[in-house]
Amino acid sequence: MTLDILATAQLSAVIVLVAYAFINKRKPSKPSYPPQIPSFFPWIGSLVGFNYRRGEFLMNCILQYGPVFKILLCGHHLTFVASEEAIQSYLVADGLSTRTQNHSIFGLVASGSSHTQKLCAIASREFFPLLEKRLAKRTLGDVTPGFAEAFFNRLKRFANYQGSLRRSLTEPLYVASNAILLGSRFSPDTYDDYLVFDLSLPNQVSMLPFWSSPSRRAKERLLEHLAKYIEDADTDHDDSLGAILSKALKKHNLTSKEGAPMIFSIEMAAHANMFNVVFWLVTWLLADPSALAAVRDEIDKTVQEEFGGIHGFLVNASPERLQSSSFELLHSTVLETVRLSSLVLGVRDAVRDVDLKDGERVIPIRKGEYVVAMPWAAHRDEGLYPDGHKFIADRFVHNKVREDLVQNPGKPFFSFGGGKHPCPGRLLAIYELKVMAIIYFSLFDVTPVPQGYGSSQWTPPQPSPESTGTFHTTEDVIVKLRPRFDF
Repeated sequence: MTLDILATAQLSAVIVLVAYAFINKRKPSKPSYPPQIPSFFPWIGSLVGFNYRRGEFLMNCILQYGPVFKILLCGHHLTFVASEEAIQSYLVADGLSTRTQNHSIFGLVASGSSHTQKLCAIASREFFPLLEKRLAKRTLGDVTPGFAEAFFNRLKRFANYQGSLRRSLTEPLYVASNAILLGSRFSPDTYDDYLVFDLSLPNQVSMLPFWSSPSRRAKERLLEHLAKYIEDADTDHDDSLGAILSKALKKHNLTSKEGAPMIFSIEMAAHANMFNVVFWLVTWLLADPSALAAVRDEIDKTVQEEFGGIHGFLVNASPERLQSSSFELLHSTVLETVRLSSLVLGVRDAVRDVDLKDGERVIPIRKGEYVVAMPWAAHRDEGLYPDGHKFIADRFVHNKVREDLVQNPGKPFFSFGGGKHPCPGRLLAIYELKVMAIIYFSLFDVTPVPQGYGSSQWTPPQPSPESTGTFHTTEDVIVKLRPRFDF
């Protein structure tokens, strides 16, 4: 009897919701800007479509409603801006905070909301200023020594390898990045656990229920390792970013277990988007053999003439030397990959009413609402980027970007943010992408292997419709790596 009453109550609630949606749908709506994406249910809004196929959902919204639109998700209004003018306005606006974004990042790895709040407060006061200072142009050269050698030493294990392109790129990148950010005490053998966690991120950042025992156990092992890392930190002599941060955590009387999520946030910032970008850089070059040949010719020539060979490059690969005009095509290829693989910038919440600009139009953002920048459309605007949906390796060769890489004169370039909250790791990311490409293509001839029964021709995979931040891949690429010389 109780079950019957409950079922009747649930059915009645559904009927009321349907009737409410139907009645409101028939009411004449007032013209408004930005347009509101229609949804069948109140409060829930577009939750299902947004979370199950996020990238595809957002791109369809742009195509149907234009580059500025608003959606409702679980009672919260999110305004997406994708035009050049609107994104520029978003980047420089007062009254937009990264508080919610930071809380979400720590929430993925911290236990409990009070713990998350404490970590966010420490991050705002000490972590983010420290990160910006250490990764600034004038000090980046103090951070990067050892990256090229660490990447090379891990990558050479893949000689005569046939298997995952993703792994052959991201494992050496993971080891080398951690070596310069966290020091030698951070074990490179944590890669497999991080990869399991990383592959689950699209599901974890959604507002849908998520359960995954492998991902949970991998995260727990990483946090245990990080807690031990903090306990053993030599805060008097080790000047790595991880050791300095460990000292700050101890100053705030956090236990090593409580502070581990803070170091984990470095892991996520260093790897989450980079794992996708390096995959697409190599994949899109493999799909364009003439571009790959030109990039490799430039790498071979410059490495030999300016560094005396690959071993000289490993020792002397400073950020300043990689800015050489001799790597012009490689620099263009990196920027083109970043342009094409960027989907969404971070979420910002309005701490007061804000009016953004979209040309002559005003985008009203009310206090408590959220704004998300989506460079996908601006980066494909045919008036700004001819054939903007295509990968063109030399697109930026004759159009120099500013040294800070925040924007490109005459063309929008929003992949690294800008304005009040540019990505603090943007210069390190560009450096790492260049070093990766130089070493990878210097060491190996890379051949993609067709997959599937009867396949004789290789085709690159498509971006995943569930992508967040940068485009994820729907499937891996299988490659053969053949050494070009003895090493």
